[in-house]
Amino acid sequence: GKQILINTTVRSSSANYTNCNERDISYIVIHYTGNAKDSALSNAKYFANGARNASAHFFVDDNNIYQSVELRDKAWHCGSSKGYKTGCRNDNSIGIEMCTSGNYQVSTITQSNAIYLTAMLCRKLGIQAHMVDKYILRHYDVVKTNKKCPAQFVDNQAQWDNFKAILKELLK
Repeated sequence: GKQILINTTVRSSSANYTNCNERDISYIVIHYTGNAKDSALSNAKYFANGARNASAHFFVDDNNIYQSVELRDKAWHCGSSKGYKTGCRNDNSIGIEMCTSGNYQVSTITQSNAIYLTAMLCRKLGIQAHMVDKYILRHYDVVKTNKKCPAQFVDNQAQWDNFKAILKELLK
C-alpha cells in the first residue's frame, strides 16, 4: 500500500494531554479542525506552544501528517461533560484531526491521507474491516451534544460512508 510518513518533530505541550505509561485503545475518532484553512504543521505548532485544553494524536493535511501526542498518551479530543453515545472516551481512543484546504472544507486528498493513516492504525490495533463501523467514529458519533464534527461527514452522510468503505477495502 501507500507509504505513510508521519512527522513527529513538533510535539504537543505536556499541558494539553494526559501522560500514560500504557493504555488500552479500542477506538479511532475522526475530527476536522473547524478552521477556514489550515495545515497539519500550523496545528501541531499551535498545540506545542501553550496550554490549549485540547489535543489530538494526529493532524492530517494534503501533504503531511504530524503526530502531536504519543499513542500511549491520552489526548483530549472527544471529552464531554454532556455524556456519550458509545463506549468511546479519550481514555480508549486515538484522535485524528483532518485539516481544511479552504472554505472550512476537508479536501479529498486530506480525506485519503486520513484513511491511509486510519488503516495503518487499525492494523496496529487489530481492527478488521467488519469492525470498522463500531470502532471508527466521527466526533459527532461519540458525544451527545451532536457536535457537527467533521461537518462534511455530518452534513453529508455519503461522504462518511465513502470514507469507511475505502477504509474497509484497505483492511481486507
